[in-house]
Amino acid sequence: MKETEIPQGFKTHLPKEALEIGYILSKFEDVMQQWGYLPVIPPTMEYLNTFKKIDEEFEELSFKVVDKLTGRLIAVRPDFTPQISRIVASSFKNEQPPFRFYYSGNVFRDSKGNREFPQIGFELIGVSDIEADAEVVSIIVNILKELGLKSFQIDIGQIEFIDGALEELKIPENKKLEFIHLLSTKDFSGIELFCEKNQITGERKKKIEILLDLYGKEQILEKAVETFKNETSQSAINTLKEMFEILKTYGFEKNIFFDLSERKGMNYHSGITFEIFHPLIGISIGGGGRYDHLINSFGRNLPATGTSIRIDHIYELLKRKDSLNVKLPCDIYLIDTKKELKKAYEVAKELRKRGFKVARDIVKRPVEESIEVAFNKGFKFAIVLNPKEHKSKFIVCGKNFRKIADEGKTTEETVNTIIEILEEC
Repeated sequence: MKETEIPQGFKTHLPKEALEIGYILSKFEDVMQQWGYLPVIPPTMEYLNTFKKIDEEFEELSFKVVDKLTGRLIAVRPDFTPQISRIVASSFKNEQPPFRFYYSGNVFRDSKGNREFPQIGFELIGVSDIEADAEVVSIIVNILKELGLKSFQIDIGQIEFIDGALEELKIPENKKLEFIHLLSTKDFSGIELFCEKNQITGERKKKIEILLDLYGKEQILEKAVETFKNETSQSAINTLKEMFEILKTYGFEKNIFFDLSERKGMNYHSGITFEIFHPLIGISIGGGGRYDHLINSFGRNLPATGTSIRIDHIYELLKRKDSLNVKLPCDIYLIDTKKELKKAYEVAKELRKRGFKVARDIVKRPVEESIEVAFNKGFKFAIVLNPKEHKSKFIVCGKNFRKIADEGKTTEETVNTIIEILEEC
């Protein structure tokens, strides 16, 4: 193993990439605050039980260590939502809903592929009305449009619709998970074989064929109502219709699709769920939905809905679109041949006050080499103070020009001259 090697599934983000990811995060945060959401920063690690009590699968997914203080198992965060639920149930137990929170950070999962990835999410807690679900989806549309994305789509499903459909189709209890998996993967040959093995024929098989086809715009909601008559499925479709009417009122219907044949989301989700896609990237950008029973696990009975979005997938998408124009914050590289600390510091300080990003060259080397280093590092300009061949002057260097100018009597006058030269060039 090389000394510079890092574990598989982890990644280092170098300066330009880190700045671009930071730009994406700032766009998210701006929109979240415009909608009245407040930030929370959950701990990176919590007791394993916080996650395990929500979903047993988190025990397998989590990186775990033993807490030396208590002897209990601690998990590195595999999911944000259980943490937000714990925070609301404990830190806000005496406050009235609704609660609107957003968060960002890395999620860690001991599995194949990426084992650490950046994520941002937000939760609307304490509102059971369908308008809460519509708000979450609307914010996602708002954020993605702010990032310049247009061709994305949000596939909305309804877990209770699927539950009602399975009962109406008389799928055996011990076969439901297998059948749900076949539906989710659109495994037509597998479903055909499932029907043969379980003697599903006639009207039941026809309904399964219709169920597989329940994907598209709002017209498929009527087809679902006509096909599945049970009360659970009918009620679920009515909530989707109500939600879609709200989204139309907001003007966000263009990006909305319905997928009623798939059970989306985590095990703790209930009701409306959704997933976000874009044709330029063949994987999910994010997803979420309603989880009305999760917070009750921490002692407070509150309905909730929310979403989490993969920042790394958004980043990859924006790179493919070549729409990330984030530049390195490198304006001026200040080189002082005499190493007069006070003078160089005062010039740098004044330039920073005027809005420039300034770094000083504090390595002993030839001036020409320092200038070359400045441009290799992405700086727009290099300024040489106390050049040996020009007494009481300074040099402003760009990639294609050099200007020699007189020092002012004060630091402010010198900086004024520097700025005049930069504006001319």
